[in-house]
Amino acid sequence: MNMDVANLAAGLFRRLLVTVYPPRCVLCGAAGMDDMDICEHCYRKLPWLESACTQCALPLAGHSGDRLKCGRCLQKTPAFDNSLSLFSYEQGVIRLIHQLKFNEKLVCARLLGGMLTEAIKQHESALPDCILPVPLYRTRLRQRGFNQSIELARPVARAFRLPLEIQSVIRRRDTHSQTGLNKKQRRHNIRGAFKTVRSLDYDHVAILDDVVTTTSTVNELARLIKRAGVGRVDVWSIARAK
Repeated sequence: MNMDVANLAAGLFRRLLVTVYPPRCVLCGAAGMDDMDICEHCYRKLPWLESACTQCALPLAGHSGDRLKCGRCLQKTPAFDNSLSLFSYEQGVIRLIHQLKFNEKLVCARLLGGMLTEAIKQHESALPDCILPVPLYRTRLRQRGFNQSIELARPVARAFRLPLEIQSVIRRRDTHSQTGLNKKQRRHNIRGAFKTVRSLDYDHVAILDDVVTTTSTVNELARLIKRAGVGRVDVWSIARAK
């Protein structure tokens, strides 16, 4: 099928779907805005990340400038090269992420993935060769039934026509929950948790995760895939903890 015809058909289908099933806000139930499953009021109340470190996306005080790095990244450079995150990890977005991860509301993945897509269009000048969602360990994947990072990555990959790399890297052991651990404990907990099982024939990869807390997980993954030959690693996430 011709690509223009396919795009036209997809657009007509989306408009028909919106007419039959108009979007509703996943937070309050009001009518959605701009074909999104969130209303304007809840959208504006989300904790948008306005100023952040360009390398790790750590929230910075006020409007600290566009190309600043935080003290942590200046002191010790992470394995990844650049980060983009939508929100500070606060109420509102916490609820959306928990609805996705623990209540199986995949509509939240479509909503958040779409928001991330728009941010990438605005802020990223060079797209990666592929998107690598952070892998889950097999027992966690069986329990949950899906990997939230893959579900968040699907709208982004579709929008930019990028491949989703979900075969080359696995989580080879089930790490303890990172919740409640300090940064040193998190680094120790995640060390050696990932393994490449297939060659990564990419120069530029974007790792995608739902929440970046201390960067221990994404840094370990970035270190691994750089050792496998990847030249540049970006980190895309929905939320970044302070």
